Amino acid sequence: MSFADLDRTGAPIALIDLGDTLCECTPALGAALQRLRQPGERQEDEALVPLPAYLETRRRHVMSAPNFWRDLPPRGPGLELLALLRDVGFRVHVLTKGPRDAAHVWAEKVAWCREHVPGVPVTVTDDKARVHGHVLVDDWLPYVEDWQLQWPDGLAIVPAQSWNADAVEGPRLIRDEGGSREKVHALVRRAFER
Repeated sequence: MSFADLDRTGAPIALIDLGDTLCECTPALGAALQRLRQPGERQEDEALVPLPAYLETRRRHVMSAPNFWRDLPPRGPGLELLALLRDVGFRVHVLTKGPRDAAHVWAEKVAWCREHVPGVPVTVTDDKARVHGHVLVDDWLPYVEDWQLQWPDGLAIVPAQSWNADAVEGPRLIRDEGGSREKVHALVRRAFER
């Protein structure tokens, strides 16, 4: 059965993020920020949340540079989660946030998906919380929290990253460390059967 056939079955929808979930965004961003670092600037400031204003400006500049998104390598654990969701029977859609001031990035994100996850529908949006799904896989906790407020029955899977180490697991949220996915699989199966 092809993905297009599966999509017509009315199966539940799983949404999966692009940056730092399906592709390795942060290493490329870090390398670009390092090249732009000025004498006397501290690398530690690049790990602050929120970033200082001057670094936030640089981050936006780097992530809006032509071909930044198209050239990112796939992230194995994210592709494994995508496969797990498909194997359980979900209709999987990529859900990614697009910057308001760089429309070309929206096209690059779609192009990355067409190359690395062909056949998977892609939604680029200003607000992930407005997109319905039964499962959301996303590394950025503010997006997860907003989405779960909008879709209170939805399951969130948070791929482990240093910035989401304080994610509080519960019946509707699991932080995926990779490796053995028995617990993730059980929650995904339960979400599918609901």
